[in-house]
Amino acid sequence: MKQVLRRIRRSAGAAKRWLTPSAEVVAWRHACRISESTPRFTPGEIELGRYSVRYSDLLTLCPQWHDIFVAKSLAFETGSAAPRILDCGANIGLASLFFKRRYPAARITAFEADPSIAALLEQNVRLNGAADVEVVAAAVWTADGEVTFRPDGADSGAVASIAGAPDTQAVTVPAVRLADRLSREHIDLLKLDIEGAEMAVLTDCEDALRNVSALLLEVHEFDPRQRRCPELLQLLGRCGFTYAVTHVTPLPWRQPQGLNGGPFPGQSSAWVEAVSAWRPEGS
Repeated sequence: MKQVLRRIRRSAGAAKRWLTPSAEVVAWRHACRISESTPRFTPGEIELGRYSVRYSDLLTLCPQWHDIFVAKSLAFETGSAAPRILDCGANIGLASLFFKRRYPAARITAFEADPSIAALLEQNVRLNGAADVEVVAAAVWTADGEVTFRPDGADSGAVASIAGAPDTQAVTVPAVRLADRLSREHIDLLKLDIEGAEMAVLTDCEDALRNVSALLLEVHEFDPRQRRCPELLQLLGRCGFTYAVTHVTPLPWRQPQGLNGGPFPGQSSAWVEAVSAWRPEGS
């Protein structure tokens, strides 16, 4: 009987959420409707609840908004009223805006390698009451200087040497060594979404990760011949983190050519794994 009642309550809750959606869900549905008639890679601006967001590709903005503001995949708790956050791979700035809404006094540095996307990031934090976010138009990498980058005009640009980088015109962009940044100060949250460069960067950062309390990380598995997540999770364990793989998103459009056969032709061999990592209390 108790199980039946729980199912009824869950169903009632789901019905209520559908009939009286949150402002974030309303904004997401609004963006999805507009995206159906908006050509890909068409820059624009859209009102999403309290935010006015400039974008480069509305179709990729929609899942970003849902992931961050509806599903709250980046939610984290800290005892600091002004947490220090590094938003690496900040794209157009939705993550930084989300962090600022939860922690208005947060001290955020947002890194974005794609020059045109970094310009939108700068505009979005200024337009939406987060002018104190430090925007760095550079790729986080294993050394300071410059790196060859392949932008895709949306959210999947990557360092050109990384397996799975888009087949687009390469550009040279500034690069900053993340390990040096981590060595300078305590970081409450390191958010890392850098399209396949995470293994190289975190390996370089291993000694400096002692200054990081928590990570939100996306592991991009583009190459079925060289899976990186097991090695990366071992690195986090060596550095004293507890971790959880929170969800896996298939990326069939990133499927390498010639890998659609075999006994499971409908399965994608490319995906992204979302990982949360934190230091146990008292460690």
